[in-house]
Amino acid sequence: MIIRKLFLLSLIPGLFTLAKGQSDPVNHWESVVYASDTWHYFVGITSGPVAGWQNPGFNDGAWMQGPGGIGYEDGDDATLIVVPPVPTSLFTRIVFTISDTSQIATALLNMDYDDGFVAWINGVEVARANLGIAGDYPAYNTLASDHEAVMKTGGNPQSFLIPKQKLSQCLVNGDNVLAIQVNNMSLTSSDMSCIAFLSVGLKNAGVIYRPVPAWFTVPYTGFSGSYLPLIIIETSGSIQGDTKILADLGIIDNGPGMLNKLTDDRNNYNGKAGIEYRGSSSSMFPKRGYSFELWKSENIDTAFALLGMPEESDWVLHGPYSDKTLMRNFMAYKLFHSMGYYAPRTEFCEMFLNGQYQGVYVLVEKIKRDKNRVDISKLEPIDVVGDQLTGGYIVKIDRSATDYSDGWFSPYIGTGTGNQGPFYAYHYPKRTEIVQIQKDYIRNKITAFEWALSSTNYKDPVSGYRPFIDVPSFINYFILVELSKNTDGFRLSTYLHKDRDSKDPRIHMGPVWDYDLAFGNADYLDAFNTSGWNYTVPADGWGTPFWWSRFMNDPYFVNTLNCYWHSLRQDILSDESLMALVDSTADALGDAVDRNFDQWPIHGSYVWPNVFVGNSYNEDVNFMKNWILDRAAWMDANVPGVFCTTGPGEHEGSLTLSLRAYPNPAVGEISIEVQNSENEEIKMEVINFTGQLVYTRNIGNEPLFIDRIVLQPGVYLVKVSGEKRSQTTRIVIQ
Repeated sequence: MIIRKLFLLSLIPGLFTLAKGQSDPVNHWESVVYASDTWHYFVGITSGPVAGWQNPGFNDGAWMQGPGGIGYEDGDDATLIVVPPVPTSLFTRIVFTISDTSQIATALLNMDYDDGFVAWINGVEVARANLGIAGDYPAYNTLASDHEAVMKTGGNPQSFLIPKQKLSQCLVNGDNVLAIQVNNMSLTSSDMSCIAFLSVGLKNAGVIYRPVPAWFTVPYTGFSGSYLPLIIIETSGSIQGDTKILADLGIIDNGPGMLNKLTDDRNNYNGKAGIEYRGSSSSMFPKRGYSFELWKSENIDTAFALLGMPEESDWVLHGPYSDKTLMRNFMAYKLFHSMGYYAPRTEFCEMFLNGQYQGVYVLVEKIKRDKNRVDISKLEPIDVVGDQLTGGYIVKIDRSATDYSDGWFSPYIGTGTGNQGPFYAYHYPKRTEIVQIQKDYIRNKITAFEWALSSTNYKDPVSGYRPFIDVPSFINYFILVELSKNTDGFRLSTYLHKDRDSKDPRIHMGPVWDYDLAFGNADYLDAFNTSGWNYTVPADGWGTPFWWSRFMNDPYFVNTLNCYWHSLRQDILSDESLMALVDSTADALGDAVDRNFDQWPIHGSYVWPNVFVGNSYNEDVNFMKNWILDRAAWMDANVPGVFCTTGPGEHEGSLTLSLRAYPNPAVGEISIEVQNSENEEIKMEVINFTGQLVYTRNIGNEPLFIDRIVLQPGVYLVKVSGEKRSQTTRIVIQ
């Protein structure tokens, strides 16, 4: 995964503040255009003005005049446009005077509009939203995207920063022209607004124009750009924790290795979204997390491929705060994906919300049923009989989001102090959409698995628990939770899913979710200790499901676990690979780290539930690296079961064979490569963990042979034997 993006959550002046530690060349701000000034305007009903109307030399003497705002039916108009007929567009011009352009460091256009607009200074485009693409001249009847004016309801107008380099192309000493075109979203639109303010940031305290409006807040001007992508979100109201509000969202991503600036085009996404707060314990932090859904218009969702990830409508913006490395969630998802399982895709970004810098965020796929996410069958309310009833389902072990009507408690007591089983919440179908017979089905399915696991003959391969679950997914999930010692990993934010029986009747673990308190970042429930098993730690409430203790007393499970662990330790989970993942992630974050901690200066301070309080980013990263190495070493010595030899096997005589399997673990096809430098007759065998021969092939005496095969999920021993008694083996995981 390439970490290459930066989000910019946009610019509303009332909330636009300068991040700590950023330099600002502006001494003070003055306004040069008020909305209430007298504007010349032309109403586009059957045509627009002639070409060049944006330029200084255009004669607008025949146009109508009046104070702004100009529009109709919003209650915010000083000059009313008479309707009907309904105009599709409005064209406005105003002259303003600049005494000395060398004293201007930057400028800010504050614009309240309905529905889309483009603004020019002396014919040079300086701002645009919801109307066409940068550089074009929209026709009078071009329809804009929907956008409501906000000042009428007490909001602040949207801010568009105009940098010095743009001003140098258009601003002159003496008279200048600000020209603005506003277009409606439809031919029958009920309202229109054009309310504009232009202010300049001045270098010298002695330069005076007019006072800025009372709502004006100094914009963020210290950001020169980032090699991560930027997101821009503007809201007209306060974000809530349980209801999505309408927002404008833009994403700037100029590609790998390219700088992203606030003034660049919103070239990855530019449209509507519904946004709300998310998070439980993280809601106490000033750096909040968000969920958002892409909208065509309010409450009408749409899918889009954000930052190169598969298109979908639902996304999460995770704001690492107590995780001062900024990377724990990213690492966990990356590792689980590398182990052969779906984990939410992620992209790092820097984020501005309503103009205020928020620091480094992670754009994350929200867990949901989708061919590119949790790939299970779609389940409709009408699917209540036969094979259709059997899937797909996603269930989450977590707290209830309601009064416990959104799931059920397991009848089997967990390891916690609450003397009850864990709570299973319906995730897909949603609790508001799943019908009773579907609730009963998935509850009975999981309870049947738990009953089999609790029975005296639970180790039996036929009558025990194994037919109910995909064992490799449980093992790999266990490995990641234990390696990271994620204190929530078994008892909260724990997902299971099941497909339709005709596709796969078994229960699968995953995806993984919520690892910001993992890898040594929690000072409770023994999560800080690099020794000891996480699944045995009692917790308040129901604690960890009883499954894991039962699994760890089953020789089949622990022997398979042992093979998986030691195979992964030679590849994805080797010390070298783990340290390379940390280092490469830190390198990709680059100087965005400095900006994040300028905004949130928490180094040297305890943030719940930190184990280690470092005085710098490097100290926090190094602590995590050492913690991971110590934890992996403890697991090397304590993972139970029979060890499977994964390197070269026994060799008699002077000849050896070279054997390589890739990718390993594999999803789908796996390639077996044999190098036979002595050209002896050789045979390849693939044996499953129960000792059954599942595949064999006589390779002959070819010096290089590659075989591509697909196996059922599980652990296998590949053995290559030569006629001269040379032999080599390797463990592969499908």
